This record gives sequence, C-alpha cells and structure tokens, in this order.
Amino acid sequence: MVAGKNNFIIKLKTFFLVTLFLAAFNAGCVSIPQQTQVIQEGCKQQRIQTVSTSDISPFSSHPAPINSESFSILNWNIYKGQKDNWIGDLLRLSADQDIVLLQEASLNEKLHEILNHHEFCWGLNNAFIYNGVETGVLTASKTPPLDSLGLRHVEPLIRVPKTILINRYPLSGTSSTLLVANIHGINFTLGTSSYKKQLAEMQKILVTHSGPLIVAGDFNNWGRERTKIMHEMADALSLMRLKYERSDQPKRFGGNVDHIFYRGLEPLSHSTLQVSSSDHNPILAQFRVTEKKTAELDQ
Repeated sequence: MVAGKNNFIIKLKTFFLVTLFLAAFNAGCVSIPQQTQVIQEGCKQQRIQTVSTSDISPFSSHPAPINSESFSILNWNIYKGQKDNWIGDLLRLSADQDIVLLQEASLNEKLHEILNHHEFCWGLNNAFIYNGVETGVLTASKTPPLDSLGLRHVEPLIRVPKTILINRYPLSGTSSTLLVANIHGINFTLGTSSYKKQLAEMQKILVTHSGPLIVAGDFNNWGRERTKIMHEMADALSLMRLKYERSDQPKRFGGNVDHIFYRGLEPLSHSTLQVSSSDHNPILAQFRVTEKKTAELDQ
C-alpha cells in the first residue's frame, strides 16, 4: 500500500510540475537552443566540444594543475537563484573551492558577479533560456580545464533538455588527469528509459578515461529503479559514492538525489549544509589523489 501511495504522489507531483512548466513555455518565458550550447568565460586555454558523444582528447596548453595532495569541491543545485539569500550563500560557500559544480544555474548578472569576484574560469551547458537568461549546469574552477564536453538529453514529457558538462583537469605531480562530470538528471518521466539512456551516454564518455574521476550533481534518482540505474552506472565505472555519517540533504520524493561519486581519490573531509536558499542543500568535499601513482592507471 505504501509503495502504491508513493507512486501516486510522484505521478501527481510530476503532472503539476509539467503543467506549470508548459504554462511558462507557452507564455513565451522559455526557449530552447537548437543544439548543445556551452557558454564559457575566463577559460582561454580551454577547448569546447559540443557534440553529443566524443572521446576527450589531449589539449596542448598547460595551465596550473590542481593540487593532487588536496583539492576541494562544492556541489549544489541552486534552484535558479529563485530563493532569498542564495547570493550570500553561494558567495560564501564557493570562496575557497577549487571546483564548483552547480545545477539549475541561471546565468544572471548576480551569478556573473560571484564568478568574476572569485576569478573563476567557468562553463555553462545551456539547457534552456528562461526570461532571456541561460540556465543549465555550470562548472567553475581556479584551474582552467584542458578541454570540455557538453551533453544534453531531452525530457520526454516537457521536451526541455537536461544537460551534462564534463571537464578534464591537469593534476600536479603526475601525467594523469582528473575528469569531472557535472550532471542534472532527467526528471519528468513515468518510466526510466530516458533516464537510463542519459546515464548510459555519459558512461560511454567517462569509460574512456582510466584516471581519477568525479561524477557529481543532481541525479534525480527519486525512485527505486532510478537509484538502481545510477548505481549500475557507478559500478561500471568503479566509482565509490561519498557517504555521510549525518546527512542534512532534503528528501525529494522520499530520497536523496544529490550525490558525489569518485574514483582514484581519497576523501579528506565532506559535509552537507542546511540552507534556505535552495530546495537542495550544498555538498562540500575535499579529496586527494590516492597514493598509487595515477600515471600507472593510465598505462
């Protein structure tokens, strides 16, 4: 009975969310790029790839690498900056981070100011344009990525894309590189085929990389079958999920949907913070490359 009731609630919420989004779309508030569109700034050494699938290839430039002994990341769905206090929270939380992964990032003037204030190099894979502002997944870093790849997958009900941005970074003390995937999982479905396809296409890219790897974001794994698909992807890539002794993450449709998966790395610290500035709570983590020489992993 409980499972049946939960499924009914999920379907009801999906119906209302789809109705609200279609109303905004029909009102002309939302427009969708015709193809994958990665917007970037402060990343002059970066090569952008905007095709759906492609091997990530070496790039000739050599920016300052990420510190293999200790680097920090922030993962957060900022809810398009629609709630109060998001500016102060993001300004504070991103201040000392080496890599910042945002979902539902609305590229408005305030977000631009924060990114410029911290002198981040950043890229946004645009899912849609809402009231003239590009919105999607955004990855910012102090170290420019060697190259980037944007993927997008269309929601089957509302026909609006969800996006993924994959960046590759140099690491200090090794010829290996760190691959970081920022994902916003497909949400508005009654089945799981589109969700499974999205993760499978991302996996196809990530499997070509044999070194350290981070896959993080809002996975929208709010159902049992979705969670199973997510873990199958992680197992195929030999990823570990960052676990918490105490989780302050909000429940969405009965489960946590924000995660950080990793490989070839050791967590030094991690935490979640309760905030009122989004319907998701930020995740903070610090890693180091494991003692085994990552160069050996790439052979």
